[in-house]
Formats: sequence, structure tokens, C-alpha cells
Amino acid sequence: MKMTRIEKRFVNRKKKAERNIKKIQTAFQQIEIEKINTVLELGCGIGFVSAYLADSYNFNVYGTDFDAEQIQIARKLQPEGERLHFQVEDAAELSFEDSSIDLVISQNVFHHVPDWEDAILEIARVLRSGGFFIWLDLAFPEIVKRIFQSFVKNYGLYTINDIMTAFEVSGFKELSYERLAHGPLSQHHFVLQLK
Repeated sequence: MKMTRIEKRFVNRKKKAERNIKKIQTAFQQIEIEKINTVLELGCGIGFVSAYLADSYNFNVYGTDFDAEQIQIARKLQPEGERLHFQVEDAAELSFEDSSIDLVISQNVFHHVPDWEDAILEIARVLRSGGFFIWLDLAFPEIVKRIFQSFVKNYGLYTINDIMTAFEVSGFKELSYERLAHGPLSQHHFVLQLK
């Protein structure tokens, strides 16, 4: 789903990227980063995190976003090279080969993906066996989901139990989990591994 200008301004802040990088660094303590070569970032925005991963870890990084304008800006701000690539992708219909990715990162993206369950299946498809998935996003209370589900067509609307069940059904095991924010829009951080 394409975001509004206000949403883009909010999510593309350098400070937000720095916070997301810190969360990834923490998640890296849970995984074997020496086994990571190819990384897929879903919802890369203007590419700060993707560029950081390519530069700091020498990963082969694919920064993807559904919004072509975001990808254009990312290419201007973070020039593509041997290890950094940007492309327009739909998280629910990825163009990557089966088992071709070592690590998928999705930070604050799923609530923008109406077909979030399909996105999880796609992530499981493109990840190699034993590959890792770092997921950070909002989850909604059951009552909010029930009230708004028939009205909300362009956003992902799910509870934490919905997400956890979808991860499990898609073959992921939980390496770590942290609830970062509480309230009606709680934020959750998972580090998962594909069985």
C-alpha cells in the first residue's frame, strides 16, 4: 500500500532509521550473522537501513518497497552498487527465487500490507531453510480488529495471536520476542528462524 505524504515524512526520518538499526543490532545477537549473505528488507522506504547493512556488514542487500517513489528517492540518497540494490516489490508477491534469501527484515511494514498473511507465506518461500526473519510492528486488540475489519481494506489488521499463529503455520520458530510498547497499538519485536 502506498503511504500518504505525512506517513512518508514520519517513517523516513533519520532518527527512526537509527532506532531501527539499533533494534537490528540487538536482533543480531540472536542469530548467526556469519551465515548471512543475502538480505531482503521489506518496506525499505528511502533506504537508510538497507545501505547501513550493505556498508557495515558487507551483506548483499535488496531494499524493497511497494511505493515506486520511495525506491526512486532511495536510489538517489543511497547509490546502488555491488552489494546494494533497490526495487519495487509487493510483499505478498515477491519476485525472488525460492530459498534465495538468508535474512528478511520487516520493520513497521505489516500494518501497511492488506495481504499480510500472504506476505508471511512469501517470506517463508524466499528464505532458505534455517534462514532468519526479523519482524517489528504493531498489533491490535481483538476488539479493534472486529470493529474495523470490514472498513479497513488497505491496511493490515491483526492481533498478536494472529501474527504468532501465521508465523508458526508458515514454519517459523521463535528465537526471541519482546513487547516494546503497550496499549491499544502495542508494538512487538520477533526474531524468527525458518525450520
